[in-house]
Amino acid sequence: MHRPSAFRLASVISACAAAALFSVTASAQTAAQLVQASNGYADMCKKSVNMPTGESDLKGNPKLDDYCKCFADKFLERALKSQSAANQTPLQETLNQEMEMRQSCRAKYNLPAVKK
Repeated sequence: MHRPSAFRLASVISACAAAALFSVTASAQTAAQLVQASNGYADMCKKSVNMPTGESDLKGNPKLDDYCKCFADKFLERALKSQSAANQTPLQETLNQEMEMRQSCRAKYNLPAVKK
């Protein structure tokens, strides 16, 4: 049986979050709703420590909240930019961008790099 890579499964979670963020931002872009969307994604990030394909290596790390907030802000910023783009980003490019965001936030807080 073929097992999807951790990177691919984590990206499925990200894709679901992107859809949720897109629907919130598309309906009405108030500052409060954007903050709520970012906080919601940060909460999903924190819950992903319980998934082997998520941020499980950060479980119990005191910097997890900061990391998740950093990633959620970057994710929301990218989602908002993609709304104004004429074409959709190819899936592999989206996955690469998400990996770069994760690595950037981990580096910012001196956390271990994501193992690919």
